Amino acid sequence: MTRKKKIIGISISAVILLFAVFNFRTSGSSDDIIVTTTDITKSDISSSIYVKGELKSKVKSEISSDLTYIVDNIFVKEGDKVKKGDKLATFDMKQLNQDIESAKLEYEIQEAQYNEKNNEEHILSLERDVENQTMDFEIAKNKYESSKSLYELGSISKDEFDSDYNTYKKSENNLEKIKSDLNKAIREKNNNVDAKSLELKKLNLKQKIDDLSKSTVKSPIDGTVTAVNAKIGSIPKGAGGIFVIEDLNNLKATFDINEFDISKLHKGQEINLTTESLSDANFKGKITNIYPTARIKQGSSSGKQIIIPVEVDLTGNIEGLRPGLIIESRIETQKQKDALILPYEAIYEKPDKTNCVFVVKNETLKEIPVELGIQSDLSVQVISKDIKLGDKVAVNPNESFIDGMKVSTMK
Repeated sequence: MTRKKKIIGISISAVILLFAVFNFRTSGSSDDIIVTTTDITKSDISSSIYVKGELKSKVKSEISSDLTYIVDNIFVKEGDKVKKGDKLATFDMKQLNQDIESAKLEYEIQEAQYNEKNNEEHILSLERDVENQTMDFEIAKNKYESSKSLYELGSISKDEFDSDYNTYKKSENNLEKIKSDLNKAIREKNNNVDAKSLELKKLNLKQKIDDLSKSTVKSPIDGTVTAVNAKIGSIPKGAGGIFVIEDLNNLKATFDINEFDISKLHKGQEINLTTESLSDANFKGKITNIYPTARIKQGSSSGKQIIIPVEVDLTGNIEGLRPGLIIESRIETQKQKDALILPYEAIYEKPDKTNCVFVVKNETLKEIPVELGIQSDLSVQVISKDIKLGDKVAVNPNESFIDGMKVSTMK
């Protein structure tokens, strides 16, 4: 083969190779974006919220006492079961009995003084004394004035004049004193301070007598003693309870529900509950109360959070549960049978906040708007008349995906 024929042969081969490369590139097999796809499947789907709360007794009584006397007997210990009216403790009442006698004596003295001041006979007697003393004063005054004239004429001695003058002044002083006593008696008769003082003495006595009825502390409910804060020989301090009685057969939990989830719950809704201390056990509960007002919860990872407390009564078997345990629940809020679902990675949120998926058919992307339905932990319900079971959808779509774009697929 001549050199010229070899060059011609190489040139023909190069043309064929260039044509093949051109054909390959224009067919989209080389420069096309490679996408991973997933199939639209049909399945039951549900959404839920995870909550954690503390178990509490539905019926709880914190028994306190305002008596400032020494506890002399305690009849129960923590864990004891009691009935309503059972005796829990008694106070030493020796000092109280002395206080009652003292309060009674103070009241009686105050009452006697009040009655004396408000006795009509006492005022009438003083009025008669004023009348009599006025007459005596007038007599003494007239005699003094007569003696004064006679003394100036030299008809009587100075001793006689001085005697009549002294009698007159004494009578005048006596009259002023009796008038003062009468006015004082009249004022005191209508004095509200005395009446209020008497009432205070009476209330103090009544309070002491009422305290006597509190000397024995009794249980107000049936239940179990869960706390004993009283000590023999000591006076209870502060306003805290000296005993706590709880009904351990009736338990409830309170959960803090996010403001965005509260509309998904309703009273009467049944839920399942678990606790880490009884890992193999499941318990039943029912929502009995959704608080009417929201609250701000501090200290969450996102700062302030608006929550609404929800109370759940435990129903059925509660063996092993007790107040103070942490209780958990994954509350199912929505459920749909035979829904078309996709993983979250297949959903593309556009700049206008609408959602779409990219169905891959014949190696071509087709953008289809969808509505999102129920959302579970891993997948979401997609709603559109333009999608169907088995459609292949691109995973992890981004802004470079365009309707009608040629792609290479990898499942």
